[in-house]
Parts: sequence; C-alpha cells; structure tokens
Amino acid sequence: FVLFAGVDPTPWVEGLGKEKGISTENRRFVNISMGQGQEAPAEAVVKQFAQEGGWVMLQNCHLMSSWVPKLERLLEVVSEGAHEDFRCFISAEPPPMASMINMPESLMQSCIKVANEAPSDVQSNLIRAWDNFSPDIFESCNKPGQMKACLFSLCWFHAIVSGRRRFGQQGWSRKYSFNTGDLVICSNVLRSYLDANPIVPWDDLRYIFGEIMYGGHITDAWDR
Repeated sequence: FVLFAGVDPTPWVEGLGKEKGISTENRRFVNISMGQGQEAPAEAVVKQFAQEGGWVMLQNCHLMSSWVPKLERLLEVVSEGAHEDFRCFISAEPPPMASMINMPESLMQSCIKVANEAPSDVQSNLIRAWDNFSPDIFESCNKPGQMKACLFSLCWFHAIVSGRRRFGQQGWSRKYSFNTGDLVICSNVLRSYLDANPIVPWDDLRYIFGEIMYGGHITDAWDR
C-alpha cells in the first residue's frame, strides 16, 4: 500500500481478513508497525505464517529502508513452498522527491501495488466520508434522527478539514494526518453520547470533536 495523508489501509485489510476467516482473534492476522527493534518480530511472523498460513501486515516500512532489502530476500526464500493462505501486506509512504528511492525497485515490481489517495474536493471527500457508514449505525442508536443529522454534519466537517490540504500552506500551515480513523472514532463517541443523554449535548460533542479528536492533530497556533 502506498500511503497518502488521510488514508489508512488497516481497516480494509482487517475487514477483508474477517471475511476470509483470518483475524487477530484466531491468531492468523498480525499487524506490526515497523520501527526500531521490530525487525526480529517481523521476520519471525513472516516465517511462521509462510509455514502455517496467515496474514501479516508490516506498516511504515519506509522508516526501515536499511532493513527492507533483508525483508525482500526473506520473502523470496519463504515464497518457495509457502502456505496457500500466506499473505504479506506492506505499507510505505512515497519518497519526498521522485528522484529518491526508499523501497527497492525489485520489491515493488514483485508486489501488487495499491494507491488510494484521498480526494481534494469537498464533494468527493463528503461522499467518501459518508460511505464509511451503513444504515445499521442509525438503527443501533436510541435517537436515529439526531444520529443521522449529527453524523452528516460530522462528515461535512471531516470533508472540510481534509479538503483544505489542496490549498497547501494557505489551507493548513503544516501537514496533518487527518484520516478515516478520526471520523469513525468520532462517530462511535457521537452514538455513545446520544444514547447516554436525553438531549443532544452540543457543547460536549463540539469540544471532543474540535478540540480533542481533530484538534489534537493541530500544532500550529494559526491553524487552531
């Protein structure tokens, strides 16, 4: 997966895995965020699942550019006679400049590459945000009418926040990692608060969404 700001492929992989009967609950899915000291656990899981079958997701491999060639060689070795249910998902950000390389070209050529960059216009962002929710989420709430209206407003807010990136530093002074995870978590908070209160707690929701969930990303005073 080629990572872009505002896009998190983890829920897609987890959702697909559950459809195939592969999840963290049955210990057939392991998600590792790569960083210092994670090389050995990642190699061990790759070897184990290549023999027994399972999915491993190695995230942010662009941070481990010196180790990735070793991973490439390991995948070549275990692919010979690997279990039919073995899958290795790798996520990495594209290099800052086109002339730079942070992932081996041979590894990229041997992979199925998926790039899903978030749209820049408000309408596409709004449709994309709203598409994350099914009608069941309204029925599961004690106040389905208020839930639907508030969730649409939340999706509109998410679309505006995400859409500002298209204007560069005139939109946001710094780059912020607003993503679908923020929206989904806010929707869970919204449903909990609507269920727990007789009326819509506007002030509480506005503070949680604006100051904590989305505002927590903000580090620049002008952006805030």
